[in-house]
Amino acid sequence: MKEDILAKMTEDTRVLVQQMQAHAAPPPPDADPIQLARNGYRQVIPLAGPIEDVAAVEDYQVDSVIPTVPLRLYRPQSQGGNTSPLPALVYLHGGGFVSGGFDTHDRPLRALANASGYVIAAVEYRLAPESPFPAAPEDCFAALQWVIQKAEKLSIDASKIAIGGDSAGGLLATVVCLMSRDRKVSRPIAQVLIYPNTDLASDTPSWHELDFLHPNRSRENFVGQMAMYVTDPEEREQPYASPLRAPDVSGLPPALMITAELDPQRDEGEAYAQRLRDAGCLVTHTRYPGVLHGFFQMGGAIASGRVAIAEVAAYLRLRFNLAS
Repeated sequence: MKEDILAKMTEDTRVLVQQMQAHAAPPPPDADPIQLARNGYRQVIPLAGPIEDVAAVEDYQVDSVIPTVPLRLYRPQSQGGNTSPLPALVYLHGGGFVSGGFDTHDRPLRALANASGYVIAAVEYRLAPESPFPAAPEDCFAALQWVIQKAEKLSIDASKIAIGGDSAGGLLATVVCLMSRDRKVSRPIAQVLIYPNTDLASDTPSWHELDFLHPNRSRENFVGQMAMYVTDPEEREQPYASPLRAPDVSGLPPALMITAELDPQRDEGEAYAQRLRDAGCLVTHTRYPGVLHGFFQMGGAIASGRVAIAEVAAYLRLRFNLAS
């Protein structure tokens, strides 16, 4: 069974896995597990390929909440000196709710800004265990609303703002859409969900089938992270923690769902896509064959990651053009 699964892996994925294994340093016996996760995440990022130039990178603080939330804008090369407002994607990084930030997602977001020709607004929300649930979704919700409200100042078209994210950030993007609907405030016009978590309270067949492929993302490791993010097990069943369990997912924006064939989180992402369809939401879903969780972020090293960046760019063009 395992041999059959390994045979499905693309060659460039296999090479990258070998590089990551060679690159990883053994942890000291007294290493702090949180710092270990955060440092380990950063260590593999250079393997994701070159850093693209963009027209500008601008740092802001979302000051509508305390503490303030760091936000970084990437302006595409095509914008140059043009100050005309552009559509924007508010992007929420992955990292299991305990790691990740501007540095871990700099490469793919630069590439996405250039591929789409739009502004990418990255949000550095608070992490667990220092700031457990609901700090992260509240930060992300505040960041979206801040971008909408400050759009003119930021040279962003307020009528064309989408939200998206990968892994934990994909879950947060779904939750921000639910929160925007429930709180009856401005909503994003589309959601881009890249191999998202959607259910923190249970597992799926893909977790059991593919767990062995992801030694740094084992189910045991993941459950430990969830215990730090949502400390009360009963809260993990709430919609803003596990959107797949939301009783109502109607009235949400159109969605692009990207999943990976060899990702333990594959089934919960695809189940959420079906929930959205059943509720009348327009859903585009692509399952990328032969790749692992994280392939979008490693687009500089994996061909499928570059294709996924291009797909997200094309999807944003479609949704923004339809909003014209």
